[in-house]
Amino acid sequence: MKKLLLFCVLAVSITACKKYFGKVNENPNNPNSVEPKVILPGIEAAISYTFGGDAARFSGILNQQIKGVERQWTVLEQYKFNGSDVENMYESNIYTKILMEIKKLKETATKNGYHHYNGISKSLEAYTVLFLADFWDSAPYSEALNGFNNIQPAYDSQEKLYATVFDLLEQARADLGQADGGAKTPSDDDLIYNGDVNKWIEFTYFLEARANLRLAKKDASKYQDALNAINNGLSADTKFPYPGGAISNPMYQFIQDWPDITIGKRMSELLTNYNDPRNALYDQPFNVDDNTYILGDKPHVIASLIEQAFIKAECKFQISGAASAHNDYIEGITLALQRDGISQTNINTYLAQNAIDPGAANITLEHIINQKYIALIFEHETFTDWRRTNFPTLVSNTGTPIPRRFPVPQSELNLNGANASYIPITKPVTWDN
Repeated sequence: MKKLLLFCVLAVSITACKKYFGKVNENPNNPNSVEPKVILPGIEAAISYTFGGDAARFSGILNQQIKGVERQWTVLEQYKFNGSDVENMYESNIYTKILMEIKKLKETATKNGYHHYNGISKSLEAYTVLFLADFWDSAPYSEALNGFNNIQPAYDSQEKLYATVFDLLEQARADLGQADGGAKTPSDDDLIYNGDVNKWIEFTYFLEARANLRLAKKDASKYQDALNAINNGLSADTKFPYPGGAISNPMYQFIQDWPDITIGKRMSELLTNYNDPRNALYDQPFNVDDNTYILGDKPHVIASLIEQAFIKAECKFQISGAASAHNDYIEGITLALQRDGISQTNINTYLAQNAIDPGAANITLEHIINQKYIALIFEHETFTDWRRTNFPTLVSNTGTPIPRRFPVPQSELNLNGANASYIPITKPVTWDN
């Protein structure tokens, strides 16, 4: 039954949709015709498909985890990245399938007192708004999603979007912390955590840590805020399941139809320089016939214990120095190698290298972020890490600056020109200045 539900929501989620201001022939003030148990899995599927698909590929090419070798992906490899490339991800997915559906779910949950549905929806909204802030800097939010009542919504600044994220996380924890979740509560329709509110609360703290880590580039006190949050973080990975076949992982779906990417230049260099046992896994032909790593039934990881360990390591390094970060650094590496099926013998050999573990007092930020970069292959978070830390060190493919943001969608420039304007992709976002 759960597999059938997953098939149905994914079938809906991957079809083309309208612009972010919604389905204009429907009354946005009457969302209650659809039950929460129908809306929630569709939102989760859209989030996984969007951020495990285009977002991961665009980010991976820009930070050289993967390389574009055919068609439009060779163009992106040369940093000819324009607004038409992101329109489907931005409008059809982020606004229509995710934020608009979250709005419907919140309205239904609020009206009927479904506290736990409300908490999950706000958690996922915070995740999505944080992505908008980090990759576009400013975006329509407070005036968006109102149909023809406002077809040219103003842009919220990154500072305002971040305030929204923190507010949503606080509200989510309040909703999830209600002993009475309401007359209807999520269960197996929650394809990520099966309605486990404690795990969703942990996810909100993980997101709070992620957000503070960006802000720490300008305000070092945020490292402590991030550490405080992450100490209440995940006890299990946040991941969306794929059984395979007609319901396959988005990266697998891509290479099934378009074998247009391969291992990236910088990823390959690091794997080689470190004698990394994952080299044979990652550096395979990117097609479904020959690749044994990118599988149809591989879950899409939204947040992980691996990333959490590296966040702890970075925060402790910045607050207290190398020795305090060492155990979390080693834990992050070990969890990543175990995830990929590397034997304990080979893990021990890897860690014994001075380039990997030079001793507790000698690890650097570069050690931490380089290992995180390798561990989080196919995850968009590594592009943000590079912008925050300048690690791993990257050499431009073209001699021109490497992009530091995603482009403004062309349709925004065409249809919302009163508020949207062209911004060079080399311009840093606010926390990156």
